[in-house]
Amino acid sequence: MLRRQMGNSPRRVHRYRYLETSKRHNEKHIMLREESLYKPLMVIILLLVLILVIIFPISIFDSMFPTVMIFLRRLFGWMSLSAVATLLVLPVSVYDVELIRIFSDSTQFDTGYVLFAIGFAVFADTFFAYIGYRFTKQLTRLFLRKVKKSEFEKSNVNIRKYGNIGMFFFACTPLPFTLAIYTAGAVRLNKKGFLIAVAAGRLVKYAAFALFLRLFGINLVEMGQNLLTTMFG
Repeated sequence: MLRRQMGNSPRRVHRYRYLETSKRHNEKHIMLREESLYKPLMVIILLLVLILVIIFPISIFDSMFPTVMIFLRRLFGWMSLSAVATLLVLPVSVYDVELIRIFSDSTQFDTGYVLFAIGFAVFADTFFAYIGYRFTKQLTRLFLRKVKKSEFEKSNVNIRKYGNIGMFFFACTPLPFTLAIYTAGAVRLNKKGFLIAVAAGRLVKYAAFALFLRLFGINLVEMGQNLLTTMFG
């Protein structure tokens, strides 16, 4: 009898209790620790302080290390010119104008200085090209609003067809380098190949400029000044 009663008794249904969820299922909460924000904020603050010290010649370092501070300001200026020339679509590269001025003046700038300027230009252009490659979506919305669709589509076709080999030719020729960077970022070319192509292309371009101007003794700055003097007296 006892077995029958146990067999006839209803089985207990085990109901699992789940944690109560919020009524707003689509709402997402992001928890940030103070430690995760501390290091980035400190890095940003230190960079801002360093930039202010370099830009404004009012710090104690200008009296202690005047030559070093002048050198750092020159590097900062070159970085700024490289950023503008690489990330903005301009008819003339402002960085090329500065480098041509350096390459042309053999009396003020010796060969060692020219080699250093070439190496730094290759590094700066490659760095900002990677920035454009990495943040293509954000930067194209800011800087490519006034660019013609035909020019962008042309670079798009060439980059898709030739890949990083095409990127090399965009970097070392007068072709629109900035458009090629954003196209490479949109197409997602191989990152290592992209960086190698940009660095190699810029090295060929700047070395050819310097060799041509130094070999033939051409001073474009002096020629431009003489032309302006002739035109405007």
